[in-house]
Amino acid sequence: MSSELVGEVQSASDPPAPAGDTSGRSIWPIAGGKGGTGKSTLAANLGVGLALLGYRVILVDCDLGGADLHLFFDQLAPARTLGHFLHKDAGSLNEVLLPTPHKNLKLVCGGNEAIGLANLPFWVKEKLIRHICKLEADFVLIDLGSGTSFNTLDFFTLAEAGLIVCTPDPPARVDAYGFIKNTVYRKLRRCFAQNDSVKAGINNFARDSGRRNGRISELLEIIGQIDSQSGEMARAIMATYRPRLVLNQLRHKRQTGEAYRFIGLVREYLSIEVEYVGHIRSDIRILEACERRRPLVIDNPESQAAIDLYRLLMKGLGIDDRKQRFAGEDSSKMAKAAQDEARNW
Repeated sequence: MSSELVGEVQSASDPPAPAGDTSGRSIWPIAGGKGGTGKSTLAANLGVGLALLGYRVILVDCDLGGADLHLFFDQLAPARTLGHFLHKDAGSLNEVLLPTPHKNLKLVCGGNEAIGLANLPFWVKEKLIRHICKLEADFVLIDLGSGTSFNTLDFFTLAEAGLIVCTPDPPARVDAYGFIKNTVYRKLRRCFAQNDSVKAGINNFARDSGRRNGRISELLEIIGQIDSQSGEMARAIMATYRPRLVLNQLRHKRQTGEAYRFIGLVREYLSIEVEYVGHIRSDIRILEACERRRPLVIDNPESQAAIDLYRLLMKGLGIDDRKQRFAGEDSSKMAKAAQDEARNW
């Protein structure tokens, strides 16, 4: 394997960059503004939960340079990783897919062993995005690193309804808000990358007015004044962008009020709607499952946090049981299905 990544141009053999998701698959990027919010834990458990509901699922660890998703599946030294694909030792992501104990769930492990993996050149990133969008699955879950690097922002905005994981603590909420704000600027800049006057207006606003009050509604007016058609396009981008919020490590039920205050703040200042899809209680059993290198819904399927995960899937995210065994938020039957599956792990 080569020691560092280099940029590349698109070749004729590469799949074209997708103009939209027309394959029927759902892509769920999972991110948060800071480390320690439980993004990887959520990704691993949602992946198992979706597989239990009868869907084909692929987990992709795009926490570049800090990958640890494989540890939830007791794979200490994965035989194949994302690094093999990025260094052209594998021609597609299908060649680095690893199985898990559930036949419906597969894993693309991150690669911490490669120099430069956390700082992908633009064309390497675009190639990875194209191949992620070509994966054959009902759900593709992308575990992202913390922070607001262009890599993380671009992977998150692959979908209009990615998941933001946030704890009730004030620093986490501040960082989650900053992350969403950065995705808004990133989407607008990419959309108008070829329009110099609009691009300059966005950059000037981010540098001046955006720092004072941060109201994206004012930026949309500025874009409309520069070019009315671009203004309509920018408003359409904001109207269709609907991230979903998961409140993790909840200690008191009253803390759910923080989620709604957060949503109101985003609506007022960033002009987008965030959907609150549920919470997961703080539970020592999550840490115990991590120590045993197993997802919580397999290690302790009847724990409080596991019940929250089932409700998050079936009620908050609206995922039906493909096998038609139960419906709504029947967490007891979901827990029984997880218990039965645990025998295979």
